[in-house]
Amino acid sequence: MSSIDLTILGFLQKKPMSAYELTRLFEFKRVQKWVKIGSPTIYQNIKKLAAKKYLTGKTVKEGEMPEKVIYSITKSGRKHFLELMNRFSANPGKIFFNFNALIANLSLVDKETALEMLQDLKMSFTRSKDDVDNDFAQLPDVLIEGKAIMKLYRMIFRDMIKWIDELTENYQNKG
Repeated sequence: MSSIDLTILGFLQKKPMSAYELTRLFEFKRVQKWVKIGSPTIYQNIKKLAAKKYLTGKTVKEGEMPEKVIYSITKSGRKHFLELMNRFSANPGKIFFNFNALIANLSLVDKETALEMLQDLKMSFTRSKDDVDNDFAQLPDVLIEGKAIMKLYRMIFRDMIKWIDELTENYQNKG
C-alpha cells in the first residue's frame, strides 16, 4: 500500500499534468508536510504507475520549451485509486515514533540526563507544532482536506507536548 501512489493518483484525477507540474503543486500545497514525499520519489512513482498502466503519458511541446510528458489517470488507475482509498480507510496503518526507543531506554541513564533528553524532545515537538501553526496560518486557501490534515498534526503535537510534560513531571518526582 502506498500513500505516495494514492496522493499522486488523487492529484492527477483532478487534472492531467507533468511530473514537474505535480512536484511544484505538491510544494505549493505543502504535501510533503503530511506525506513523506520528495521530488525524486514523485518522478519514480509516476514512472512506476505508468508502467502498470495506471497512467498514460502524452509528450507535448509548447513553443521553445523542451518537450514534456503530461500524465493522465487511466480507467485502471481510477480503479486502483479507489482500491487504495478503501485499503487506507479500512487499515490506516500503525503509528510508530522513532523516539519510542528513547523513551523505552530512559531508565538506563541518570535522572538529570533523562530530564535533559525529555526537554530536548519537548523542544523538538514545540518546533514542529510551531511549523505546522505557521504553515496553517500562511495557507488559508489550502484544500479542506489539507487543512484537516494540518489540524490533526496541530492536535498531535499539542498532545505530545502535554504528554512529555507529564512524563517529565513523573521523572522529576521519581526517587
